[in-house]
Amino acid sequence: MASGSEMKAEIDAPVTNGKGVDVNEDENIDSGHSSINTPDTVEDKPVDKLVKVTIQPSCGEAFDLHLSDNELVQELYQTLLDREATCHRTCFSLYLNGTAVDNYSEVRAVPGFVDGCTLNVVDEPYTIRDARLHLRQVRELLKFGLVQDQHEPPCSNEAQSYLTTINLQPDEKKEPKPSDILPPDYILPGCKERSLAHLVVPQPKELIALKDIALSPFNPPPGPRKLRGDVLYIDLTTVENRVYHVTCCTRGFYVNNSQDGKFDPTTSNSNRTVYQSVIELLQNVSSGFKKVYPQILKRRQDKSLVERLPTSYPVSTWVANPLRPDGYSSDSLRAVELTEPFRVGFEDHMPGLLRDWNEELQTTFEMPRKSVSDRAIRDRSYFKIHADYVNAASRGVQSILDGNILAINPGEDKKTHMFIWNNIFFSLGFDVRDHYKELGGDAAAFAATSTDLQGVRAFSTLEDPKLNTLGMAIFDYRGYRVTAQSIIPGILEREQEQSVVYGSIDFGKTVVSDEKYHGLLEEAAQQLKMLPHTVLSEKDGVEQEMKLYTSYEAKGIVGNDGRKYVLDLLRSMPPDVHYLDDARVSETAKQLGYPRTFPHKLSALRRELVDLFCESRLVMFIQLTAKKIRDVIAEAKEKNDEELIKKAAEAESELSLVFMAISEEKEIETKNELVQGAIRNACAAVNSIYEDRFVIKFNPDCFSANVKHAPFENLERQRQVVVDAAEFLLTNQIPELIQNFKDCIVQPIDGDNLADVMHSKGINIRYLGEIGKRIEDSNLFARPLVLSDIVARSAKHIIRKINVETLADQLSASTSHILNCLFSVVTDPSPVATNATKKSNKKNGKKKSTGVWSTLTTASLWKSICEEASYYYGYPIDAESLDKFTEQHDIQKTALFRRICRIMGVQLVARDYQLDTIGKKSAIFTEDDIINFFPIIKHHQPYTADAKKMFIRGQHAMSVGASREAYECIGEAINLMTAVYGVMHPDMPQCLRALARLSHVLGETADALNHQHKATVMSERLIGLDTGNTILEYINLAHFAFGALLIPGSLRPLYRARYLMNLVFGEKHPVMAQIDANIGTILFTIQEFDTALKYLQSSDSISKAIGEPRKLKTGLISNLIARTHAARGDFRAALVAEKETFHIYSEVYGPNHQRVKESGEYLRTLTQQAVTFQKKMLNVDNNTNINELFQIQPPPVSALFEILNIINGIMIIGIPGLANLAALEKLQNGAVEESKATDVAAQLDNETLD
Repeated sequence: MASGSEMKAEIDAPVTNGKGVDVNEDENIDSGHSSINTPDTVEDKPVDKLVKVTIQPSCGEAFDLHLSDNELVQELYQTLLDREATCHRTCFSLYLNGTAVDNYSEVRAVPGFVDGCTLNVVDEPYTIRDARLHLRQVRELLKFGLVQDQHEPPCSNEAQSYLTTINLQPDEKKEPKPSDILPPDYILPGCKERSLAHLVVPQPKELIALKDIALSPFNPPPGPRKLRGDVLYIDLTTVENRVYHVTCCTRGFYVNNSQDGKFDPTTSNSNRTVYQSVIELLQNVSSGFKKVYPQILKRRQDKSLVERLPTSYPVSTWVANPLRPDGYSSDSLRAVELTEPFRVGFEDHMPGLLRDWNEELQTTFEMPRKSVSDRAIRDRSYFKIHADYVNAASRGVQSILDGNILAINPGEDKKTHMFIWNNIFFSLGFDVRDHYKELGGDAAAFAATSTDLQGVRAFSTLEDPKLNTLGMAIFDYRGYRVTAQSIIPGILEREQEQSVVYGSIDFGKTVVSDEKYHGLLEEAAQQLKMLPHTVLSEKDGVEQEMKLYTSYEAKGIVGNDGRKYVLDLLRSMPPDVHYLDDARVSETAKQLGYPRTFPHKLSALRRELVDLFCESRLVMFIQLTAKKIRDVIAEAKEKNDEELIKKAAEAESELSLVFMAISEEKEIETKNELVQGAIRNACAAVNSIYEDRFVIKFNPDCFSANVKHAPFENLERQRQVVVDAAEFLLTNQIPELIQNFKDCIVQPIDGDNLADVMHSKGINIRYLGEIGKRIEDSNLFARPLVLSDIVARSAKHIIRKINVETLADQLSASTSHILNCLFSVVTDPSPVATNATKKSNKKNGKKKSTGVWSTLTTASLWKSICEEASYYYGYPIDAESLDKFTEQHDIQKTALFRRICRIMGVQLVARDYQLDTIGKKSAIFTEDDIINFFPIIKHHQPYTADAKKMFIRGQHAMSVGASREAYECIGEAINLMTAVYGVMHPDMPQCLRALARLSHVLGETADALNHQHKATVMSERLIGLDTGNTILEYINLAHFAFGALLIPGSLRPLYRARYLMNLVFGEKHPVMAQIDANIGTILFTIQEFDTALKYLQSSDSISKAIGEPRKLKTGLISNLIARTHAARGDFRAALVAEKETFHIYSEVYGPNHQRVKESGEYLRTLTQQAVTFQKKMLNVDNNTNINELFQIQPPPVSALFEILNIINGIMIIGIPGLANLAALEKLQNGAVEESKATDVAAQLDNETLD
């Protein structure tokens, strides 16, 4: 990873052909909007000093580096490893004034470090650790010349970007070819091709500089050779097929005299030089290496930081290139590393050590956070360790399910196995020892892990958390749910009864409590809207009252380290009564069929819903109380009662203090009788917990039958609040979401986007069926998305159970068979399984288990999916087959196929599966199409609150039109994120996209293109090549490329976005209409009228089909369609389109608006030109120039760019920065339309215009 200064430069540098170049940043001037521009904690902001340091490497020339004095010296090491001249040397130290510098100290803490000082790089003696790290660096360097390694696990920190293969910058020496501008056939509107082959990143030509690096079988060095400095023996196989036996000694590397089978580590007579690195040795002994290595370095340097840095968390892709036998490359070091299950990933860095994850997580979690600088250091440390923890847990999960790690209870049932690997505790998501028997068994155990993670996330977001939670991550892999947790010190040495000092371990019969925990949990309960309550605990036949601030399920444990931990937070949120049998629900819910039977009883409301509900109730309470006082005032004035008027006025002034106290969650007493009466009435209306004061909090145990509440607890009121919150979801949140779909305010593209939108409104995924029933008869674009997600998730539930029962050697056959049952017609059991059983029986006389999957057919699988959709989601599917269902609801099979593969964690070969062939009986999928499985990872993602607040402040500034202030705030948010996360993080693309839009609005075109380019690359690498976010990034990139007059560079991202939309959703989506409008407008600009017309008409038809309400965009598209028809000479169609434009503008703006007048004028011009054209056509002779017949000038490029701004939601007043469009306008106005002469003449020769 590069130093912080280089990372910032990388983020801020503009893009030319996708690469960074140095520019001088403009000064940001404060316009005086201090409320927007000035942080709340400006006095806490650290004052970092920028210093210049000269570094003198041991090889090459000295160079200067500017860095902040709060950076670590270790970051200077990484800077040297990133530089081309020094990247091959790894064993060195930095010296200042002859004294070695501590790697892990801050720059400003180094004695003698001043601005302008010189650091000398001094080579150090090699050890075995240094030698292995050096070989790792050599491998990493040479990897840049190779294609993607087929041996790498499908879930890793390496991800590719497709955008890097798209050249945004045209070659000025060459004229653009038609293939650079016109779309390929599979991008055209209406095309049914949905091949996955175009999804994967094209691989460049391999640059092979070295065939293999291997540790010699002569290792380790014998005693006499150790005493002479030998460290390690290495075998290098060059591209000339020569094997060099190399000795690594303390001074470096040299070729020795060993031969195959003969050990002679002495220096070779032909080459007695000792080299500091293996790279330098190879450059002297291999001509092939010397030729290719510079090309590899150039390819490495051509990649920006956002292209080559590893991702923080593991990422995966659901498609990959097919495995080729000739694509396998020999790598002895890889063979050792990836076949040793005991390796945890950092042995070379910390030999013989295991990291204490719990201690690292808790230590960084407890770091001070009073000032911005404290929080930045704390957030950076905690994020780094949490990311390392998730990466380590991911490797552990894959090793566990591969059978490479022994369980700590191997004698018990496989489903109850638990594992400890790399100081991480792993458990499987099954009901161990009937713990969840009464709550739903395995289904409850599976759901408990998700709700527990939600609780961990909730506690981690507290402003000043005083309780420690476990490091936790959930992995869904090959049908199993595996939970990874850090280990509390001493927890494995004690019985659970001895450990728990708060909560219950016997399902609520016996509850223990601790005053120390009360003080810690009180503030947490206040922030999480949990109601403190008293329960009865029976001990030795005597009932005792115990006060709880959380659910009885939460457990408080004091570890051996003295820390107070809270775990089992699965009931941190109130229960969802709609999915509890025999629970009390509202009348509205009863009419909708609630409560419903559900697989488990752990359904809980989301925290987002709790916050929204409490806010809604607070607003309602304030309105009702204020209305009551206003009514009293009105009544007093009507009666002219002076005393009552005076009391009411006093009540009104006192009420504002009450409201302020309530909003700040403070208690306040009022003696005014009018206020007291108004508060009582409002409390009764909003069902407050108490009669005389507003309190909306939730008792998570109020519907639990296992715990006995104290007699004085008002359970009726407590339960009513929970019932109201659940009703609020049905009557407010779901209708609001559907209305947003109708208004196209939210436009989810795939299932992940849909889940994010639902969660943001507090709607659980189990309500998909409720949403589906409400929109199944509409023409909303979200209808196919919601209904296909119901099918995909129901299929996931079925397939997950099948995979658990499937043997590892049958996963390929079972997965291909299941996919065939879904997307083709399978009437018989799997022939693969049948043949395998017959062969096994003949061979050893034993019957081979083939699992449930082998008996599946298309009909049986579809029946199971329909039953699951009805049981789990409450959505009845009446279609007799998947083909009928997709046809009935306009669902694209490829999109459904993609969704199922992604949520199941299946990686397939990228090819054209031709899924849209209805009733296809031949098998679509084969075992060779299944490449691998990858884990779906869920974990608590730490974030920097300061950056989030700054970004929200920037968004507010954007909403009020303060563009410069917004630019400064969002730029500061990016700086904070870079300081905490590094360059790569899933939150960065959103910030960079906002910064790009602001740069565009401020007329800084190059900066806009630069920021958006980085946002798109990050989105592809961190979120996915084909996700909804990536599609939106491509659209924005095309917009800014067009603003920079990179016409081919603007069309290629749009073509990519349209291809992805076809795969992910289909055509009937508002984002597809936006893409087509962009493509059509740009093609119109460059006078490719025939192709432009196809896209503009497609955009228009999509908008009308889905009922998009944005009439302005529809009018703009209709106007462009009219102009395109006119440019092609089809004046009849142009008049029809422009009449529609006139009608839309009149409806939206009224008759006197400028747009209406312009449209009317254009209608008259079209009519006049049509008549003139017809007359001239009747008098055409051989000397007539057909181009003279067209006298309608197309609109200027600046006007077209304004149209794109409106289409893409970037409203600019007085569009700045458009001076560079003058050249294109001049070119456009002088262009000659040569291609249309004969076609137009033939079309209109015998037509009569109305």
